[in-house]
Amino acid sequence: MENIRQSKLLKSILFILFVSIFQPFFDILLLLQYGPAASCLDCFILQQTFYISLFYIAIPLIILYLLLKIINWNSLIKYALIGIPFAVLSFYKVTLLLFRDRIVAWSTFTEKEMFSSALIASFPTLLIQVVLITKILYKINRKETAYNSGLAQ
Repeated sequence: MENIRQSKLLKSILFILFVSIFQPFFDILLLLQYGPAASCLDCFILQQTFYISLFYIAIPLIILYLLLKIINWNSLIKYALIGIPFAVLSFYKVTLLLFRDRIVAWSTFTEKEMFSSALIASFPTLLIQVVLITKILYKINRKETAYNSGLAQ
């Protein structure tokens, strides 16, 4: 039983880490618009966002997940409390950074236009990410009953 809990915990942490680090690639609408970075012409997107994704998105969300894990409450709301901050943090820390460096730097945008353009372009994928994160974390962590595991006759 303890091994199952540890396995679920490890799977959840690795999932949060994976989606945090590779978040720019899930932002499909913006990924198609991204040109070369103004700060580094030959930099790959992961070079720009790896540490930001790790320290500003993944680690805080893992800490939040562990704190919510203390609350022995297996509900979609608990996992939505991971998905929603993921969307907010990734928008402010990754999407705006990449949008500013790869799109805005090559044209003329005011701060308001930059924010609204980035939000409009990233909102659909961020919403999908929130739903997927919530559902996948719920699925990883749900409690198996005799009926669910096929043991009930």
